[in-house]
Amino acid sequence: MDYSFDGTGGFRIPTGIAGLDVQLGGGVPPGTTILILAEPGANSEMFAQQFVYGGLLNNEDVFYFTSEHPAQEIVHEMEDMKWDVEKFVEDGHLQFVDAYLPRFYGVLPKEFTSELSAKEFLKKGIDSMTLLKTAAKQPREQKYRGVVDSISYFLRAYDLNNVVEVIEMISSIGKATGAIHLILMTSGMHDSITENTLRHICDGVIEFRIKERGSEIERTIMIRKMRGMLVPNRTISYMVTNKGIELETTTRVL
Repeated sequence: MDYSFDGTGGFRIPTGIAGLDVQLGGGVPPGTTILILAEPGANSEMFAQQFVYGGLLNNEDVFYFTSEHPAQEIVHEMEDMKWDVEKFVEDGHLQFVDAYLPRFYGVLPKEFTSELSAKEFLKKGIDSMTLLKTAAKQPREQKYRGVVDSISYFLRAYDLNNVVEVIEMISSIGKATGAIHLILMTSGMHDSITENTLRHICDGVIEFRIKERGSEIERTIMIRKMRGMLVPNRTISYMVTNKGIELETTTRVL
């Protein structure tokens, strides 16, 4: 099975974010679990959606576990970016695991909960950690990738050791199947021990940062680590455009 990027990246899987794949020499190794540690407003959700669409275009199945937003809201956001995902949902290549609507089933207005399918209705009141474990362990017949949006919810609701165990389980499944996983986390929301623990157990760590520079906002990422790879020794600027996240591929002199 060829995972190479443009035939030159070796045994790597393209993330779907072209500028990042250039920085990584074609993509990431199969089986990599990547922690996205991002400040609020850094557009890490758009990054995740772009990662999802990149997987679909790479003929991978994708599961998207969402605990922070309704699945349909994410679909609308992706459609607004001209990432046509409805067809992938319909044919089963993109699976949303919505832990948001079932979690708030008892308090949301009926017009929201009425959108629940019969299958989703049965999930109401089900423990979110159980949903995540079930989604991660679901057998899949072809190459795939997964997104967890976000682990910050679980860190607020569960003991750290339980969260670490589920991430290690996801990572071990990825290594066994060759799948890559993206785990979103909000920086500054948790203590330093928690952040460093998750940095340690994930194979890759990409940090999104925002800085005010005069009247402008400067957005950068830092690839802190990536298993089995030498990462760039500088921060990389990125822009948010109508095409998604675009990384600069040239070095700036500041």
